[in-house]
Amino acid sequence: MEEQKSKAGGFYMIGIGFFAALVGAVFMYIMWKSYSQANFTRTWDKTPAVMIVSDMNTRSAEYISKEYSWNVEYTYEYGGEEYTSKFHTPRSAKWTSRKKQIQAEIDARPMNENVFCYVNPDDPSQAILEHDTKAAGYSIWFPGLFVIGGVGIMWGAIKGMKPC
Repeated sequence: MEEQKSKAGGFYMIGIGFFAALVGAVFMYIMWKSYSQANFTRTWDKTPAVMIVSDMNTRSAEYISKEYSWNVEYTYEYGGEEYTSKFHTPRSAKWTSRKKQIQAEIDARPMNENVFCYVNPDDPSQAILEHDTKAAGYSIWFPGLFVIGGVGIMWGAIKGMKPC
């Protein structure tokens, strides 16, 4: 009977360890993709652009305070062709309750203002005004601890199980 409890507990700990390692691995993957995308856009060509739209979007739902985002559109020339983009960052349209933050973006880049954008040389129809942060790559170690811990839990449970 004692041997059955030991094995059941061991399998339980293997399951806990596997789950912890799996969750850590998933978050590491998500963070790595975010870091890779932010790093990739830094290879894009810096190109002059002109703001043609720079205003504020507003949304609200019942029982929820108003939220704001920056509505942006700009034109740029690349490879002899003219393009238009609506992307501030690769993941544009950040909504926030901080109206002053959005107003500061509008004030910094008003309509008809000459600005710079970053153009994907492989697909010139893709352009952004700002790069995403690479912070995910610098903190990828944290979910890595869950992977290491989960593997350690599984290893300890396997070592502690008595052979049949």
